[in-house]
Amino acid sequence: MTRLLEATQVVAPHGTNPCPSDATTSGRRTSCGAEGRNKIWTAWLDGGEIGLGTPDRTEAQRRLDARAAQRERAPGGDSPSEPPLLSAAGAKFAEYCRPPRHTSKTAASYAQRVMMFVTWAEGQRVRTMADVSYAVMSRYVRARSAKGAGHATINRDAIAVRLMFAFALREGLIADDPFEHRSFRALKLKEPRPKPNAITLSPAQVDAFLATADASSPAAYAALFRLTAGSGIRIDQARHLDRGDLNVEQGLLTITPKPGWTTKGYRYRDVPASERTLAAARAFVRLRGGVALDDKSVWRDVQRVAKLAGVPRMSMHELRRAWASAVHANGASLKQVSIWLGHADIATTERYIRVYATASRGHEYLPR
Repeated sequence: MTRLLEATQVVAPHGTNPCPSDATTSGRRTSCGAEGRNKIWTAWLDGGEIGLGTPDRTEAQRRLDARAAQRERAPGGDSPSEPPLLSAAGAKFAEYCRPPRHTSKTAASYAQRVMMFVTWAEGQRVRTMADVSYAVMSRYVRARSAKGAGHATINRDAIAVRLMFAFALREGLIADDPFEHRSFRALKLKEPRPKPNAITLSPAQVDAFLATADASSPAAYAALFRLTAGSGIRIDQARHLDRGDLNVEQGLLTITPKPGWTTKGYRYRDVPASERTLAAARAFVRLRGGVALDDKSVWRDVQRVAKLAGVPRMSMHELRRAWASAVHANGASLKQVSIWLGHADIATTERYIRVYATASRGHEYLPR
């Protein structure tokens, strides 16, 4: 059992007996010492002194145990295994996240957030995974907040770093995941809950938007807008449609995996579609090679068309919400709409189902 000797400030890995710096344990000397409350703890491991990068004794003990466990797993058990560099682990994690593990957008987000942390950490002289502690992550959270990042953004940054450590543990790159310690739960910041947006475009407004797009947008964009408004599929799914996914006889769009691509959460499904929507899908598949389909290019055309059509400022996702609200209003159950949208949680679908922007504000329902 591990003990910390107050008089000599000696720490030994779990499973060994603490010993003074001039003693040995199984032929390998192991101790940890620090002078003063604010000094960094150091350890004597395998005949050499190593820095543990923390003034906290509990954290020093954890890091020493992790390094001792790494040494035990090293070939032959004769030399310690060096903790991996954050930059190397970040690169491996980014490679791991690539499709079909995650969608391209999710993989890019994880990679960006992890490398942003690595860049910051190296500026703080935190270079290896063994050097990352709660104190380091707490400083990172404060640094992101000082840069003006919101609580939701910072929480997502920390999640990406946590997932990188979980990946490193599974791959055997590290012996211990610090994020499994309960103290790391305190890193999560309280996220303010915005006022719920209960309004979506009415069918008449969607029709006005689509008619304006038919008259003023490139044919591929107009077809994409009709496809989304008539099926509720995401733009990333539309980009990967092919003719084999269009079942005209049954009136279905089939969302299926493609080489190097997967849907969000690996959720594949059949979505009901009208003849007009399937015709728009065929046109889009035929014409999409002639236009830019990145999010920004499509967003700019959506804003232009919305302004010409006289509808509220919107995004492609608003067409998805409007479709969900319309099919639910026409009698489809919430569970069925959730399946068609590809949601993992029906609570997400509940946020999609909204009242139309042209509907009453509700004053006629007041009793007096």
